[in-house]
Amino acid sequence: MSSASSSIARQSVFRPYLNLARISNTPTVISNVLAGVVLATVLEWDWLIVALCVSMALFYTAGMYLNDILDLEIDRVQRPERPIPSGVVPLRRAWIITIAMFGIGLALLIPAGWAAFIAGVVLIGAIALYDSWHKENPGGPFIMGATRVLVYVVAFLAFSTDWTWEATLWCAAMLFYVAGLTSIAKTEHGPVGLRYWPVVSLYVPAALALIRSFELGVIIIAIAMILWGIYSCTFVYIPERRSIGGAIARLIAGISLLDALVLATHEAWWGVAIALAAFGATLYLQRWVRGT
Repeated sequence: MSSASSSIARQSVFRPYLNLARISNTPTVISNVLAGVVLATVLEWDWLIVALCVSMALFYTAGMYLNDILDLEIDRVQRPERPIPSGVVPLRRAWIITIAMFGIGLALLIPAGWAAFIAGVVLIGAIALYDSWHKENPGGPFIMGATRVLVYVVAFLAFSTDWTWEATLWCAAMLFYVAGLTSIAKTEHGPVGLRYWPVVSLYVPAALALIRSFELGVIIIAIAMILWGIYSCTFVYIPERRSIGGAIARLIAGISLLDALVLATHEAWWGVAIALAAFGATLYLQRWVRGT
């Protein structure tokens, strides 16, 4: 077998696992960690931050696997081409990978202290709750939002146990942003409803950032996030462009813009650069691996 054929074969072997992981969205988890850290302390290079990024990425990936495992019976009817119902990824192997990722992720939190470790356990519980109870659950979008909030909480508690009101406000902004995009996602298999609160919630982070700081960098990122939200929503509310999946993929990438706002309000500019790079990387990777 030629080297080119061997490379294609390897890609075909690993692609179903990358699709299960929604690996294209992983950069947004990295920026989540940086934002959570900066809410607790000055953002400086630390190996603990690297451990947190790996841990949260593993939690996210495990959550994606668990979602497809628990949706197996539904996917056999609605999406039989998915890796697990199609048999490309055996169910038993998917369970083993999921449990291993949760376990390794928790182990990486041990150096972060008991507060962060316990928050990590709660995060796993929130992920499992959402994955097992998001269908037909009106509170599902807020449970999903809580999983992203808990990434902030884990990262914060790894560096400080003195919780702040500012951290609470940014956690609320993340909660409403993710709940909003998740609520929009639920309209994919039906007509667009008349509820506009999910769209309004997308602009809460920009409003909070501008209240918190009126520095030029903050203003630029806030405007960019507002414009990105408007652009993404054109794929929801303009019939000719309707593509709920496309809108959600773009809004997921926008999570890193939210993180960039948090970092900018604390003048953590190298963190802002990483968050913006995470935004771009997510959009690029979504061209190869679906984000939804």
